[in-house]
Amino acid sequence: MTAGSHAIKAEVATRSKLRRRHSLSDMTSDAVLVLLLLGFVAPIVWMIILAFQSDRAIISMFWEIDLTLDNVASILSPAEPFRAQLVNSIIVVTGTVVLCGAASTLAAYSLSKLRLSGWLNAAVNVSCAVVPLLPPMALVPGFYVTLIQTGLLGSLTGLVILNTTLNLPFATLLMKIGFDDIPPALQEAASIDGASEARTFWMIMLPLSMPSLITSSLFTAIMTWNEFLMGLTMTSGGTTSPLSVGIASLVQPYEVRWGQLAAAGSLAVVPIMIASVVASKRIIAGMTRGAVK
Repeated sequence: MTAGSHAIKAEVATRSKLRRRHSLSDMTSDAVLVLLLLGFVAPIVWMIILAFQSDRAIISMFWEIDLTLDNVASILSPAEPFRAQLVNSIIVVTGTVVLCGAASTLAAYSLSKLRLSGWLNAAVNVSCAVVPLLPPMALVPGFYVTLIQTGLLGSLTGLVILNTTLNLPFATLLMKIGFDDIPPALQEAASIDGASEARTFWMIMLPLSMPSLITSSLFTAIMTWNEFLMGLTMTSGGTTSPLSVGIASLVQPYEVRWGQLAAAGSLAVVPIMIASVVASKRIIAGMTRGAVK
């Protein structure tokens, strides 16, 4: 057997070992991803299952199956404030997404494409990065006094303004990343063709930044939907509060309505999960823009 044959066999053996290593590495990665997915999905699935179980079956020491729709029917009954709280949350989320989306888009476009002074641009960027780091509890007294003075305490309009204030810095940063990724040559070409700044923004820049806008809007919606502190401190509870506060009220000092708690939690989680899945491609596109040049 020649030396060339030995070299060929050695190369084939080496490639075979590399394939086995890559295959084992891929299997390990897949197993880790499956475990992480199960860890994320299992609590949600368990909550949905409990939503259709009676309280007796939930607190039983043994595994029991007692399927019922009483939990969903009870929280959606006119006697309960859940339906009003659900509508309140939808109104607050919609208003916050619209207001925050409009403000963050205009602010980000100004920071990214307009010729602002260096100190002003730096001050706004630093503010957008620092404000989200502040603990919301430290802002409650100032917000409370402001809403009292403006007559918006306990109103949905006040909650929309507060949630917009809290989410605007992060949304502005996301939108700025999207605008930064748009080539300046497009803006220059539009200017040469005689397009005004407003027409350039509406016809060229805004459509190209749509993935970033969808991403920031969905993050804003999730943060607003789950917001608890402002809803608790700025409303009087009951039919004036958002859904997050209503769910927490199901935990009483001497009673926990487990079935209704699971049903309310399921109705609160499922819409956000569906929206995230539907917009997943846009979210990934918006988050990865600017990562690769």
